[in-house]
Amino acid sequence: MEQEKSTTLKLIYTVLLGIIFLLCRYFFIFEIGIPIYSLGVFTFIIVGLYITDNMEFKRYYYSNKRFVIILILNFVAFFIWFIDIWDFSIIPFMLIFTASQILISTIISIITFEIKKVTTYGNGEMKKRIVESLSKFSEYEYIDECKRDGSLSDFINNNGISILILTKLKLTKDEIKEVLDLKLSGIEVKSYSDYMLENEEKIDVEFIDEEWLLQAYGFKILHSQVQNRVKKVFDLGMAVAIGLVTLPIMAVAAVIVRLESPGPIIYSQDRVGENGKEFKVHKFRSMRNDAEKDGAKWAQQNDPRVTKFGNIMRKTRIDELPQLLNVIKGEMSFIGPRPERMVFIKELEKQIPYYNLRHMVKPGLTGWAQVMYPYGASVEDARRKLEYDLYYIKHHSLYLDIVIMLLTLKTVIFGKGR
Repeated sequence: MEQEKSTTLKLIYTVLLGIIFLLCRYFFIFEIGIPIYSLGVFTFIIVGLYITDNMEFKRYYYSNKRFVIILILNFVAFFIWFIDIWDFSIIPFMLIFTASQILISTIISIITFEIKKVTTYGNGEMKKRIVESLSKFSEYEYIDECKRDGSLSDFINNNGISILILTKLKLTKDEIKEVLDLKLSGIEVKSYSDYMLENEEKIDVEFIDEEWLLQAYGFKILHSQVQNRVKKVFDLGMAVAIGLVTLPIMAVAAVIVRLESPGPIIYSQDRVGENGKEFKVHKFRSMRNDAEKDGAKWAQQNDPRVTKFGNIMRKTRIDELPQLLNVIKGEMSFIGPRPERMVFIKELEKQIPYYNLRHMVKPGLTGWAQVMYPYGASVEDARRKLEYDLYYIKHHSLYLDIVIMLLTLKTVIFGKGR
């Protein structure tokens, strides 16, 4: 899968940088071992590279923006270190380490990049979505199968195509034989659903059925006791730790909410959780007290009901911090589909297939849909978010939870929330 390849490259990059960091530290700072302070400097740089998307390796992937970000991260980290040890040998250390980052990332990008020629078999909406998706990836070159004159096999062989994506729900016996022969000859054959899982990291609910759900691998979170215990420990540990760290922020937020507009500091609302059970979710009030005097409404981008400080809280997710209590009580998880109101769920279940599946797990403070899909407030947005929620439920792991946490941290730091 693309995610596994990307993770492997990031690990290789991190290990190589770690080796260079240790060598530079030994030759310039004359230290042996791994003091906590220098480990913190290295960790700061690696996390910074990750949340700024500078650990992605594309073809000849380099830009002035990337260079500036690397330089800023290294300068900040090494400057703090310099203040602590007051040693000018930090300067050549930083220069060599920065040059190594640029060189290694460029080499990895050049070595690992490969353009693959891709075609589809079948027309319709599935083909349209595949073509749209392929245009986002520089490593794919799409060749339209509609241009062929002869057989599919001749078209693929004559054009040097290495990947065939099936965009038909059903194949005839002759089509199955032809596609199977191509697969046995070395052509990579993917179904529409498999492509979406691997490249878009979502499940398109319009093109799955009960049979697919029955046969699909994954969904271990629904039955694995070990996985659920690990998740509970992770949830409780993170909720307590973040609660303690952000306690001063919550205190300041509470005061500002109280001073900015009349009404309660904490806004509580019924939401639907695991197995369709309702519970009270808690948030710092970010809207006027009479925001829903005319009934429940979708929240909108630049919603006029949101207060000035409420807008800041929403962008930085500060308004969600009281939900740490929901996590500690076991009503929510740290990572999972965002809980929705029953009034909206009843309508969404009528219009979106398999919408009820998101209630198989506990709702979360943040989730895969929140970090992968831009903010939206419509039935179509709910459909797209469900596709990411189902991907999360299918592929849940502690690693994926950590990835979502880091991506959420990026959202908070850069104020890219609602």
